[in-house]
Amino acid sequence: MGREFIGECGWGKDPKADDLDMELAIKYIKQSCGPPPSGVDVEITSEGSEVGNEGEEVSYPVISVVWDDFTTEYPDEYISKCSDAFDRFELSEEDYARGRALLDLNQEIQELFDRISEVRSKNRSHRK
Repeated sequence: MGREFIGECGWGKDPKADDLDMELAIKYIKQSCGPPPSGVDVEITSEGSEVGNEGEEVSYPVISVVWDDFTTEYPDEYISKCSDAFDRFELSEEDYARGRALLDLNQEIQELFDRISEVRSKNRSHRK
């Protein structure tokens, strides 16, 4: 079974409230992203990590996109949509817009660097 971490929520002291918070997040994600591809779903899964000097394993619930590795290819587009929807669920509208603007700006800068590198490479090959 393939699994991709989307996010975590509900770190309160009330496990029932935490479960409800996660279920609400999943409903929001599914509503925002539309129907998943065949064999793909958004679920609460368990994530583990080691804590302390003795490396004790602790697990906690997280939201993940899951799929059957044998019948479904990696759902990268759906994972991206789900991650974006989770961010909108967790962040205020203003914080989300700022973060989105920074990501877009970062992408534009990377594209500019790629174009500069390409032009430099072409110039070097013409000199030879």
